[in-house]
Amino acid sequence: MITLVAAGLAVPVRAAEAAAPGRPPALPESGSGPAAFAYLCANPKDPDKSPTGACDTWRLVTTNGQILSVPEAVAWEKSRDSYEDGIRSFAISPDGTRVAYHRARDNRVVVRELISGKIWTIPYQVPTGSLASPLTLKFVRDGGQLTIFAGDTEVTTLVEVEAGTARRMPKGWVVLDADPDTGRITLQERSGMNVGPFRTVGGGRTVTAKIPIYARKHFIWGSFAARDGRAANLVPKEPPACGPDMTPVWLAVFSTRTGKMTTVKPRLPADVYRADVIDWLSPQEIVAAAGRERPGKTPDTTIGSYVYAMNVTTGASRLIAKLSTTEEVYRNSLAVGGYTTAPDRPAAGKLTKPGKRGCE
Repeated sequence: MITLVAAGLAVPVRAAEAAAPGRPPALPESGSGPAAFAYLCANPKDPDKSPTGACDTWRLVTTNGQILSVPEAVAWEKSRDSYEDGIRSFAISPDGTRVAYHRARDNRVVVRELISGKIWTIPYQVPTGSLASPLTLKFVRDGGQLTIFAGDTEVTTLVEVEAGTARRMPKGWVVLDADPDTGRITLQERSGMNVGPFRTVGGGRTVTAKIPIYARKHFIWGSFAARDGRAANLVPKEPPACGPDMTPVWLAVFSTRTGKMTTVKPRLPADVYRADVIDWLSPQEIVAAAGRERPGKTPDTTIGSYVYAMNVTTGASRLIAKLSTTEEVYRNSLAVGGYTTAPDRPAAGKLTKPGKRGCE
């Protein structure tokens, strides 16, 4: 169970909506937004605490604290594979004005503008329950471009939302950045636990750059975000196989054309146990979605509960948003957005003593 502070300001969850039995009100056709985050709740009556019953739809939380359900979006499907968690992707644009999801009634991926209610049907269709159904949706730069990664085929599709065009990327490569002005695309090869190279395509040239395996003595692992020829990654203390201890020890910045790396110590609160880079906020700052330890026996906060801006030169951080709800979030089904419109706010809050984690 995690409380709500969005866009850097304390925003109380509306009590009537938080306490009402059943689902929250459905997302209206228009006039809502901007969005701060979305999540699936864990049904306390389900033996596996799966998102069933009243928890079977995505909850969308706006920056003013309103909680809405999105019944037309595929939220969760029980998987035949015990290793799959069944979560279906939901994405929010960096400014919080658009959302993307897999629409249940026709199995199409759609982008929806929250204020106007305009819907763009993306030229991409997948049957519910098929092997390709677990999609990963992500906006690139703003709400104008969307990537769709199909896990079974390992193929990424880059979509120009308003133009309605779609391009398939080479198999095994994910899109990190797509510059709408120059047409330059930055990709990274998915290599499991290994760090795959960057590939930059633009101006009639293709450049491939190898990424180092280690930052100092620490294994580079986790998500990368790229913008204008640079990529960033938060390097954890230990690799995932160790338990893990995912405490960020380096903020690493790479040239996507040469692979050259620089590192700086991330200045995050001491109880952050994991943080993933999700975007660039400006040429000086990246956006990180973090989870922090709770004192006592309560569980750690979900990844993304805290959203920080981090300076890539100094490592200094500032809190953009603290995102939480009175319901228990199912696994790590927290979709973060709206961070580009958040005001400046120093990273603050009482620190707890970090516990022993991973290989310690």
